[in-house]
Amino acid sequence: MALVATLLSGCTDSAVTADKSPRPVKAITLVAAVSTESVSLPALLVPIETANLSFRVAGPVNTINVSEGQPVTAGTALMALDPHDFQVQIAEYQARLVEAKAQARQAKQEQARVIRANAGDAIASVEIDRAKTAVERTAASVIIVEQRLQMMRDGLRYSVLKAPFDGVIASVDIEAHEQAVPAVDVVTIHGNSGFEIELDLPEKMATRISKGMSGQVILNGSEQPLKVVINEVSRSANMLTRTFTATARLLEQPLNGWPEQTGLLKIDLPLQQQSGFMVPSSAVQGESTSQYVVVVRDGVAQQIAVTVDGFSGELMQVHGALNSGDSLVVAGAPYFKHGDPVGAVLLGDRAAAL
Repeated sequence: MALVATLLSGCTDSAVTADKSPRPVKAITLVAAVSTESVSLPALLVPIETANLSFRVAGPVNTINVSEGQPVTAGTALMALDPHDFQVQIAEYQARLVEAKAQARQAKQEQARVIRANAGDAIASVEIDRAKTAVERTAASVIIVEQRLQMMRDGLRYSVLKAPFDGVIASVDIEAHEQAVPAVDVVTIHGNSGFEIELDLPEKMATRISKGMSGQVILNGSEQPLKVVINEVSRSANMLTRTFTATARLLEQPLNGWPEQTGLLKIDLPLQQQSGFMVPSSAVQGESTSQYVVVVRDGVAQQIAVTVDGFSGELMQVHGALNSGDSLVVAGAPYFKHGDPVGAVLLGDRAAAL
């Protein structure tokens, strides 16, 4: 019995006590949640000042004084219609005006004769009224003919199409001797005041872009990015494409830009919903309907419920009650319950004191 007791006593002395110190963990520090995304949009370089010109009157084109690519100054006569018909109409109404004025003078003379006759009671009072009416009618006829004559003179003036500003002829869309029709474009002119960027935005993108946003555009044939600021966003969609037109002001002009030069506009847009954090997939625990991550706060493990929004390679996009700067456990998370103490926290290959 003594031998047995001795043996038991020896076993008790050599028993190893289990290590119950807090477990160390490997963690990463969460960076600020992503609140924007960078998008690239097709862009078009267009002149700030452009005009599609048309005649205000009809007639055959008599002369074309410009060609495509030709620089012009404001007031330059670009083309003219045949003036013959306008000149004939002006001559006709000049003659009508002479006739109308003669009739007006005759009416006044007749009125004066009637008034003298009435002074001697040699004429009825009704004749006075008739004479007065004739004077008023002929005076109105003079005004009407004068206005018609002015219209004919304006027509002759409108038969010459002039440049509204300094610029370059972009296109000539009619030939000499062809019939010009009012409000149908015959010449396009681009101004010398520089370029701006034009975009066609899909409906979902148009709701996220607003005036004042900044970005960069890289034009085809150039590697130099140019800074731009959104200047206008249309709220009326194109009937065919159902896109919305936006314009952006260039903070600096391209060195060798040309109209309708294409490029890409890069702009950072605010996300419509908070995107959360991108974390390693090993950090997300639980079932698909109840998922969580473990973070270390004040030396204690805390299980934070999260929702997975998407995947990118080995990373998962999650959101929940997470904060920038949290230490997220990426190895050993399944072994911690909510509230368990945590030992050393290894951030990458080094320990972080908590």
